[in-house]
Amino acid sequence: MRVAIDCRKIGDYGIGTYIRGLLSALRGIDLVALGPKGIALPPNVAHIEVDAPHYSIRELLAVGRAADRADVDLFHAPHYVLPPTRVPSIVTIHDLIHLHQPLRNPVAKAYAQLMLGRAVRRAVRVLTVSEAVRRDLIAFGCEPGKIVVTPNGIDARFTPGDALDRGYFLYVGNDKPHKNVGRLVEAFARIGGRLILAGAPFERFREIRGVETRGFVNDDELVELYRGAIALVLPSLEEGFGLPAAEAMACSTAVITSTAPALVEITGDGALHVDAKDIDALADAMRRVATNDALRASLAARGVANARTFTWDRCASITANAYLSA
Repeated sequence: MRVAIDCRKIGDYGIGTYIRGLLSALRGIDLVALGPKGIALPPNVAHIEVDAPHYSIRELLAVGRAADRADVDLFHAPHYVLPPTRVPSIVTIHDLIHLHQPLRNPVAKAYAQLMLGRAVRRAVRVLTVSEAVRRDLIAFGCEPGKIVVTPNGIDARFTPGDALDRGYFLYVGNDKPHKNVGRLVEAFARIGGRLILAGAPFERFREIRGVETRGFVNDDELVELYRGAIALVLPSLEEGFGLPAAEAMACSTAVITSTAPALVEITGDGALHVDAKDIDALADAMRRVATNDALRASLAARGVANARTFTWDRCASITANAYLSA
């Protein structure tokens, strides 16, 4: 079987992590990456050069034509933009946040509604990363028999190690509205100490006492940040999976999340779950984890056990079976 995968987002954090993990673990399949010149690929993956601006008419045409010319049995779109192609297609839909949460760009919601609807109608299979998103997709109108849950994996570098600090709370992710970083900073201000924000510029928080903005960090730096944190705090209003929570658990770091269904599903008993809109409850959870060594150790131990279930080999195996059934 020969499969083309749209790899134009391979350098991103979220979808890029998914693409990189999948390419590294898929075996027994002839893979062709569609993407710009110079992208880093595993040695077993062929490359067809194609580039176009994301979320544009041009990308639909360019990627669709490339898939048609690639002489493949199947095309895999790793996010919800599915180009027109003569090749049978699979799409991965990581979440429906664009439909549920306020967006800064008013056109974005209408675009997402259109493209998501088109993707679930045209795709032979719809992959997603959690049971929570599977339920959302069914409510959106996707045929349940099309949906295959392929949970994300955790890179092997995220492991327990020596805690060099344990003197700060940590947030990892972007600063989009659904990430709820503003309420996290308000909760932190009530307890004091240090809060490190990583994954975006976070310019609006630079002058707040105790808040350290690290911007974008590489994976090795991220491992050290996880290992040194009192806890990772991920208070999102909605998530499709919540990879930072899984990575922190793998590093034996306590985790505090919201009660968003996907986060509860992924972290299980390895995290404290609080109402994302309740600043007092969030501050109380942070205070409890910071002052209760036994609680922090218990969360860390359960988190490590939970994280072992999330591997790229497992994700790739389920994905390969979905390719074959398609």
